Amino acid sequence: MLDYRYKTFLTLIEEGSYTKTAQKLNITQPAVTQHIQHLQEELGVQLFRYEGKQLLVTEKGRYLEEQLSLLNRDVERIRTHLLQQDDAPTLSFGATLTIGEYVMPGLIGSYLEQHPRHHLSMIVDNTATLTGLIQKGKIDFALIEGDFNQSQLGFEKLSDEPFIGVCAAVSPLWRSEQDLAALFSEHLFVREEGSGSRRILENALLKEGANLSSFGRTTVVGGIGPIKQLVADNRGIAFLYRISVEKELEEGTLKEIPIRGFAVAHPFHVVHLKDFRDRGPLQELLSFYR
Repeated sequence: MLDYRYKTFLTLIEEGSYTKTAQKLNITQPAVTQHIQHLQEELGVQLFRYEGKQLLVTEKGRYLEEQLSLLNRDVERIRTHLLQQDDAPTLSFGATLTIGEYVMPGLIGSYLEQHPRHHLSMIVDNTATLTGLIQKGKIDFALIEGDFNQSQLGFEKLSDEPFIGVCAAVSPLWRSEQDLAALFSEHLFVREEGSGSRRILENALLKEGANLSSFGRTTVVGGIGPIKQLVADNRGIAFLYRISVEKELEEGTLKEIPIRGFAVAHPFHVVHLKDFRDRGPLQELLSFYR
């Protein structure tokens, strides 16, 4: 429902190029330029500037982007409400994989028990995708485990979660304390680019002067379940949030690797637009957070 010029403006921010924006919107490049010039003249502010050949968004442009994201979210909420057959509220949100699989089922169950008529819609994806959906007004908020741009979004910390190394029960690695470097000969299973747990592992390794290439072999697996199974089968090791392997640790199919000097914990956050207005349902949902 936004004016087409504002859609051009948002697409230009997303693409960072007049040419790519024209291609995405299936219009000419001069039309993109005309739309932006019209907005700047109408609003009386500069929305973009060049630094060398790089197109940058001005402070006024960022403010306009934030407000349009809020407007988009409100429009979507109104549209959803009008299409509903009842007056029960709809909560649209996201969660990263660890939280989505190991925290949200119990939380959602408790919430719906108290509010059986409410509608919930949850997307499970990586941190980068979810923060993008928030900024575009596609979801209200997200519970995420990864790092994000704290200057562009509003957020509250939910908890600090231990991040540990795990191996198979038959592996000797868990029986005595290990130096991190001693694990570099192991086959490492790691999540895909953009996932919060991968970024946290990369940052932890960087502090030790290492990286993923320090391991003898690295395999990317896009899911926690398959990683846990591969490790349990003694195919290699992995670094995961303790919350995601609590069951396996209790059952003894996985073991925590004691790593000398490696004490990593990372905060889980709820993230939303800075001017997120409808906090009531969010606070109710979070009241069931463990």
